[in-house]
Amino acid sequence: MLNELIKDEYIIENDRIAVGVSGGADSMLLVSALISLQKQKNFYFKVININHHLRGEESDRDSNFVANFCKKNKLDYVILDADVEKLKKDKKKTLEEAARIARYDLINNVMKSEKLNKLFVAHHMCDQAETILMNICRGSGLGGGAGIKSNGEIIRPFLNLTKADILELCEQNKIAFVTDSTNLENNCTRNYIRNVVIKDLEKIYPEAVRMIASFGERCGEVQNYIESLVDENLIIMEGSDVLLKSSAFENENFIVREYLKHVFVKLNIFSDIESKHYKLALELNNLPVNSYLDLPHGITAKKVYSGIKFYKKTAKKVQNQEYVFTIGETEIDGYGKILVEIVNAYDVSYGDGNFYIDYYKVSNDAVWRFRKPGDEFAKLGSGSKKLNDYFTDKKIDTDLRDKIPVLASGNHIYLVAEYDIGESVKLSGTVDKIAKITFIEN
Repeated sequence: MLNELIKDEYIIENDRIAVGVSGGADSMLLVSALISLQKQKNFYFKVININHHLRGEESDRDSNFVANFCKKNKLDYVILDADVEKLKKDKKKTLEEAARIARYDLINNVMKSEKLNKLFVAHHMCDQAETILMNICRGSGLGGGAGIKSNGEIIRPFLNLTKADILELCEQNKIAFVTDSTNLENNCTRNYIRNVVIKDLEKIYPEAVRMIASFGERCGEVQNYIESLVDENLIIMEGSDVLLKSSAFENENFIVREYLKHVFVKLNIFSDIESKHYKLALELNNLPVNSYLDLPHGITAKKVYSGIKFYKKTAKKVQNQEYVFTIGETEIDGYGKILVEIVNAYDVSYGDGNFYIDYYKVSNDAVWRFRKPGDEFAKLGSGSKKLNDYFTDKKIDTDLRDKIPVLASGNHIYLVAEYDIGESVKLSGTVDKIAKITFIEN
């Protein structure tokens, strides 16, 4: 029975499913199995066909075939057009990569607009074997060795079927389909793997496809275990930047690589990261602070005091704005708010996160600003030194130093926000006017 091709756990009552259908044997078997299953379960599905316009009349033929099938079987469907050539040029991708990106972008748009909660696609065991071999040759880790799999949103019910199994089922159930003539061409990586590499392997090992897929399952089991060892608390989002804490690097390298993979996912990077980049990131952790590494997609990895920070390179914004030191609330662009209040001596509570200074020791020309060349600071109980040397002593990362407000008169620094007050404004003896300063970051 066709409905038995789809496991019970893949569909629950009232699911709203998107089904990618090209018109080929794989996807036509999938949509036929869903039609059969719909007689037993209450769920909705919509067929989505993407016309990539890469094969001229043959592309239109395939989309028309899907449309006619859906009309005949009274199925909801949509045919969408993809401009793959433009995407290839704009994103500087291969034709194969551009087609995949275009396909999933269009499908995701339909799913969002029509509140479809799952996507069914007809990848099979041979697709799995091809993917695993390609990933291995690219230098991927266990995750790549695991290949493609079903998850909560993308369901691949045919990963246990070979292409031969699918063709046999189509013949047995009289399921019509169309054939993509370019599948026989070897001018793209996947086709070459499929038509040459795997065919040659099967001459030596007839069960090569099943064995490669089985290897992928074992890799997936190990990969799931390694993922369970990742402590998400060591991966910190700082705006659009990601900080991987130093303690993550205390693990074995294979676990650190998993941390790095999680970092790239948070940066929305899912391709072009190869084994050499993981190796370089591991080595970066042993280099001096402020060492950096350029990665694909315009990402920079930088060694900081607390670990490695990953960020997209942007033009550095010079913050020259100054804000008069005054009682009340001051909004600091690029930082947040600073609140200055006058309090009595009995209101002073050290250790509450606020700063207390002698208001009258601050000159009339004092302003809130960010650091400048020549700044000097003598923190409470210490002698004067360059502000940059103070930051170095405090192990404050260089990319954060321009984001910390200081209270200054000329190059004399009275206070470094959230860190220290200066010797020159400390409370001592009888103080006539005490300023309580509270910092509120955005």
